[in-house]
Amino acid sequence: MYTVIFDLDGTISDPAKGITRSINHALVELGHKAHPEDALLQYIGPPLATTFSELAGITNEAALAHAIELYRERYIPIGYKENHIYDDMKHILSTLASKGYALCIATSKRRDIAIKVLEFLNIDAYFTQIHGCDVDRSKSDLLREILSDPILGNNALVMIGDRDIDFLAAAEVNMPSIAVRWGYGNDREFELATETVSNPLDLPNAIERIAQQSTTKKQ
Repeated sequence: MYTVIFDLDGTISDPAKGITRSINHALVELGHKAHPEDALLQYIGPPLATTFSELAGITNEAALAHAIELYRERYIPIGYKENHIYDDMKHILSTLASKGYALCIATSKRRDIAIKVLEFLNIDAYFTQIHGCDVDRSKSDLLREILSDPILGNNALVMIGDRDIDFLAAAEVNMPSIAVRWGYGNDREFELATETVSNPLDLPNAIERIAQQSTTKKQ
């Protein structure tokens, strides 16, 4: 059994409306002007602390926590539902699970919010473990947590995501990664990944290739 770790936003589902509108809600509440939603797409994936530090110039820890609280004031009751799963992704999750892969989530979202999203998309049952960052943990921390699991960690295989933080976290723990082009990353970020795929239907073959390479190295 191999463990396959997925990012959530921009990898499994498109959360653009909910995230960008919730960012603007927080900015307006803080006395800033709202941004065009297209201009906020680059902030899908990175931690919220980074987002509000860049957009509002906030560096104080308490002020950042307040900005994130304002973001979640809209996102938790409304924004997480402004989200849709990418075409063919549910089929891919089902296919991987049927092949015996253990599927996990490692997201910059708070864990309880990630669970709400997965339940809303009706795909929570596919995942063995769900790990979230919140403001005090990095994505590499999540991968180390999975690697420390006595069962999953012995078979950890690959991190799948759309942003550089996914691939950098994987590299930090010596794990291969797959970049997905349908999310919010760019070619510069994709260069950090072990492989890149352009369609969800390409994921099983890419995972199999990495699994074979991993098996060969262990022999």
